[in-house]
Amino acid sequence: MNEHYWTLDTSLFEGTFKYFGEEPVLVRGLIHFEAERYSASDVNQEVTPISVRKGTRTYIHIRPFVLIPDVTLTIGLYRDMRPDGAIGEVVKAQERKMKEIEVGNVQAWSYPDGTLVLWEAFLETFTREQPLLQGANMAALWRSIESFLLRLCSRSTKIITPGHDPLFSQTEYESFLTSLGYAQVAKAAWGKNVARSEP
Repeated sequence: MNEHYWTLDTSLFEGTFKYFGEEPVLVRGLIHFEAERYSASDVNQEVTPISVRKGTRTYIHIRPFVLIPDVTLTIGLYRDMRPDGAIGEVVKAQERKMKEIEVGNVQAWSYPDGTLVLWEAFLETFTREQPLLQGANMAALWRSIESFLLRLCSRSTKIITPGHDPLFSQTEYESFLTSLGYAQVAKAAWGKNVARSEP
């Protein structure tokens, strides 16, 4: 994707990942959104039950990432290996800039009937050290994504998501959705209404 694809950068949540060490890290998100036309043939009502069958929807793509220092080390080699096994030492360390490490993916659509479809929201395998229901990071990702999408799509009245993710067992995934307040609303869809405060 070219550099113009991502038009917004936002903070999502703070999490602890063994991959990045013991300290919590900030997970940010690069955001892309665009309006697109859709028709009835583009929408599977068993997965995304919406009432407006054609019109213009907003596609939202989010790439969660973590910034880490990009450090270059210069190593000076010893003439002979030392008794302790060392073959050299760092003679120079240079931090060039921060590097983005992609940690997940999110895709969603906002429909004109107030339905927000959260098609997928997951963290990459290398960041998932615990089962889905035991780790805090996936739930934190979902809550932060829901919050961001509801601010972006302020007319949304409900969130719908597929009831299955191939990364997880069906039972585990349904329990995860239940823990976030979702319930089955169609053959293959889970959803929840959005509480909106009066202006």
